[in-house]
Amino acid sequence: MIETYILQNLVAFADSGTLVAASEIVNVTQPSLTRSLQKLEDILGVRLFDRTKNTISLNQTGRLAVDYARRILALQNEMENEVVDFYRRTREIKVASIAPAPLWHLTELFNKAVPKTKVTGNLCEENDRLFSDLEHDKAQVIITTENRADERFYAREFFEEHLKVFLPKSHNLAKKKSVSLSDLAGETFIMASALGFWTNVVKSKIPEAKFIEQDDITDLRDIINHSTLPAFVTDFTEKTGHLPVLEKSSRVAVSIRDEAVNVRFYAVCRVEMMRQLREVFSL
Repeated sequence: MIETYILQNLVAFADSGTLVAASEIVNVTQPSLTRSLQKLEDILGVRLFDRTKNTISLNQTGRLAVDYARRILALQNEMENEVVDFYRRTREIKVASIAPAPLWHLTELFNKAVPKTKVTGNLCEENDRLFSDLEHDKAQVIITTENRADERFYAREFFEEHLKVFLPKSHNLAKKKSVSLSDLAGETFIMASALGFWTNVVKSKIPEAKFIEQDDITDLRDIINHSTLPAFVTDFTEKTGHLPVLEKSSRVAVSIRDEAVNVRFYAVCRVEMMRQLREVFSL
């Protein structure tokens, strides 16, 4: 059997034309390179080189061997890439996100791109924890509010999301075009319990506010429909119908001006998975 390194040495010699240059390409000593080429001749039982006292060159048979070596190495590289890609497409992919909406959206994209792959997701409130999970393979893809692309991580902008306060039309702020978080001081809000980093933002930046949290999204919709307490929506949840349709409700969504609640998300993976993530976003 012809070992891969022998074929690589043969191609390196063909590309460079000398033993010295070829040995530098494949990072082996010249005697080791010479022995590997002689071994190839022994395996095949033919002469591949014309030799003189000071030179060595490929003969016609050698040039044919080089053509096959190139094809074999290319096929081997294709095999490695395809097998790895197939494994990644058919295994479970864990997605961790700092907010629920981008997690829902990315899961949908993965389900369309690789329907046989099991995609699981979870929320995390801290960017540092997400990057730690990615680095230690606890998640294969993360969604964060920080772009930390480097030699380890591939990142691309995903989408923006803007938080709004969902007010009864009778509320004194309902006719405002926009409000600040400080304008909402002292209010009692109804909201989902699993909101990722949004929970910390509103709890830390709305003074003296109280929050009634609900786990089940269906129950949350019902409570909002029958309550006069403020709630929250985003431009994403408005479009996707995760809350009651605004035109048929007694509420209005008012934009919040604060930078902390107008957010750009990034999808990040390790560079080894870059090709697959790009394919998902190409749909």
